[in-house]
Amino acid sequence: MIVIPRGKAVEFGISVIPNCICNISDDILLISVNLKIGVTGTNNIKIGFSTEITTKLDYDEINKDKKVGEGSFGIVYKGTFRGNIVAIKQMKNSNHLDDQMAEFTKEVEMLDKFRSEYIVHFYGAVFDINKTCMVTEFAKFGSLNDLISYKLSTEINTKIRVKLLLDGAKGISYLHSNGILHRDIKPEHFLVFSLDINDKVNAKLTDFGSSRNINLLMTNMTFTKCIGTPSYMAPEVLKKEHYKSVADVYSFGITMYETFAWKEAYPTNKFKFPWKIAEFVMSGKRVEKIETMTDKEYEIIQKCWCTNPIDRLNITQIIEELDSFL
Repeated sequence: MIVIPRGKAVEFGISVIPNCICNISDDILLISVNLKIGVTGTNNIKIGFSTEITTKLDYDEINKDKKVGEGSFGIVYKGTFRGNIVAIKQMKNSNHLDDQMAEFTKEVEMLDKFRSEYIVHFYGAVFDINKTCMVTEFAKFGSLNDLISYKLSTEINTKIRVKLLLDGAKGISYLHSNGILHRDIKPEHFLVFSLDINDKVNAKLTDFGSSRNINLLMTNMTFTKCIGTPSYMAPEVLKKEHYKSVADVYSFGITMYETFAWKEAYPTNKFKFPWKIAEFVMSGKRVEKIETMTDKEYEIIQKCWCTNPIDRLNITQIIEELDSFL
């Protein structure tokens, strides 16, 4: 409150510090009181401004349409943001909120730096308690894992499968060239945006949060095909040994196997428990070629899942080989 003596005036300014991008058009109510006669007056001061574009979003600008998925981290919705169809990944509340928030922040920081057409586009994130979420572009065909699960092998021809893998490999190449390991490469993290072979980009890489914490992956083994199963983990990762970028190459090899075979590499009727997969892999064994897979397809897979990491192809060599398939 400011007391203004009779016959005097005071000049004041209004400053607003926004915590996210927003468009503001509103009134600020100014209340005045004549202390001598006790009369109260009001005036509206109009304010209007737009913030610069950043990745800190206003939750009120995000509209959720329908739920399309759910994981241990959170719930994924299809929705809109400023006229764009988007995927909204909302964080669940849990007893490990601090750890979740740290992982969420790491993923947001990474996505904010990425500039590649083979990495899912990141619009931004909301950091408000109970509203914490990130917003990315929406893949109308879901993930490569969704295609394998719900489409017949005859519906997705070999060329488009190769193109999806090639685009994913280019996303991995971008990460590796910037000194980043994904650490959780699998079909679920290849988002499919087009099935037209003539389009420049058909698939993009996603999910960069859980991949940063390999210890969490090792201690959270589950009985489902999700983060924690050793299906895509390289032998050196399973053994908790030092690992490099070719650990991603091993995971990509299993992803290629499932894409060409159009089924899981380790079906539950043969591998009832996750540790059975780990034992199988660490003993040097690998799944066999199936009849529908060509020798050329199986050969490139074999070059990716060698037990000795130095014997594996690097991601640039994989891109060259996949290019020759088209």
